[in-house]
Parts: sequence; structure tokens; C-alpha cells
Amino acid sequence: MGSWEPFSISTSEAPAPGPDRGWALGEWPRSVVRWLLGWGDEERELPLSAGGSARFQNICISREAGAGAGAIARMVGRRLGWKVFDHELLEAIAHRMQTTVDEVRTYDELAPSVIQDWLLPLREEHYAPQEAYLDHLAKLLEAIGRAGQSVLVGRGAGFLLPREATLSVRIVAPMKARAVRLGERMGVSARTARRAAKDLDARRLAFDRTMHRINGADPHNYDMVLDSHSLGLEIAAEVLVRAVEAGRPPSPGIGSTWTVPPVSPPKPGGGAVDRPA
Repeated sequence: MGSWEPFSISTSEAPAPGPDRGWALGEWPRSVVRWLLGWGDEERELPLSAGGSARFQNICISREAGAGAGAIARMVGRRLGWKVFDHELLEAIAHRMQTTVDEVRTYDELAPSVIQDWLLPLREEHYAPQEAYLDHLAKLLEAIGRAGQSVLVGRGAGFLLPREATLSVRIVAPMKARAVRLGERMGVSARTARRAAKDLDARRLAFDRTMHRINGADPHNYDMVLDSHSLGLEIAAEVLVRAVEAGRPPSPGIGSTWTVPPVSPPKPGGGAVDRPA
């Protein structure tokens, strides 16, 4: 995809990333860099699924807290050579809002109140921080979707990008396993991690419900739902990689390897032909 080629800029064209932004603009897709620098929206008229004939242009991963979706996304990104967007989304939005990642994290996947949801379309300037976050998030996800070859974690991305060109997945796991994983990551007890997981799940589901009018826990909203505990992270990642690879057009001169099973010849005496079950 042409939009994924590295996009070089001089250091004088953009503010230097802060100490909490471990990324370089030259590593981002062209459409995302244009958004980061505020260089106009003329590319917005292009269809988000443009740029290739593969079935899946992007992977969007919804997740239960502590289910290991971030780790799975990194594995998939490495296998496919695709860019992964998880906390990177917060870094990019912090860059545009000229604030810190910790500040943006306060609003991350937080559903606006009813009053904010009603006022947001009426506001033309002087956005409140959460309103600014929502506006930047939508535009950033659109730019990433246009670039393609991306793995996006959470933030309702799967409900915003074109369904026909997106592999939409939900990663789940039993609460006990999630609490252990989350507790190790946060450095807290399993009991505290369990409460944190429930709070995060509720926050994310409310975000999807408010912003997209969708139940994020409904399996019918996804192409597949994978249990990372029963499968393991490696197998879950392998399933996603195989799905993307299966959706790619075959190489020239290479046909399908599937053949019709052989049919047994008629038996003597006019018996019926044996056919595969």
C-alpha cells in the first residue's frame, strides 16, 4: 500500500516528541503523519478500504481487561509486518493536544455524559479536553484505517472502520485468569485486579454503547471471539495471522491446493457408488 511508505520530515516541521513519547514521526503511515501535523483533510475523500485487494486491510481488537489483547496484537504485528496501535494512539493524541500521555489517558475510552453527548455537535471551538480527545481519536482512527496494514487495539476502532475490509476480533478470558495477568502488570493483589478489570470492562462497554450505539460484549458484532486463556496467546495470534493470510489474493501462477476427493469406482453387480461423507 502506497500510504504505508515511510514519510520523512525535517525536525523543523514538527514539535519534538516529549520524554513520554517513545516514537518518531518517520515511523508512522503518511496519512497519520498528515493528521499529526495538521496538514489538511484532502485525503478524507478517499475510501478507507482503498489500497489493495486483500480481504482484510486492518485488524481491530476489542478486549476484556487483562485478556492479553495487547500482547496478541504485538505478536500479530510482528508476524505480518503491520503497525500496532495501542498506547501509540494516546501518544499521537497527546501530540496533537500538546499535553502529556497521562493527561490523555484520563479520557481514554471514557464515555461522555449525556449532556456532553448532546452539546458536542453544537460546539465549534474551545473544546473541553474530553471532547477534544474524542474528536482527535475519530480522525486518527480514520487516518490509520486509510493507511491500512494496521492492528488497532480497543477505542471502538472496529465499529468505526469499514466492516467489509476489517477483521474484527474480541479477545476474552475467564475473570480469574484476567485478574492474575492484570495484577502482575499493575503490581497489585488479585482481588484489587479483579475490581480493576470489572471497572475497565464497564468503562469500555459504556464507551462503545455511547459512541457507537453497540454492545461491545455481543459476539455477533465480531468476525471471531477468541479465549486467550484456553487457546494461549501464541495460538490466538496465529489464528489472526492465518485469517489475514487466507484473505490475500493468491500469487500469480499458484492455484488452490485443495482437490476434489477421489470417488470409488462402481462395485461389481451395479452397486451404488461410494461417495465421501
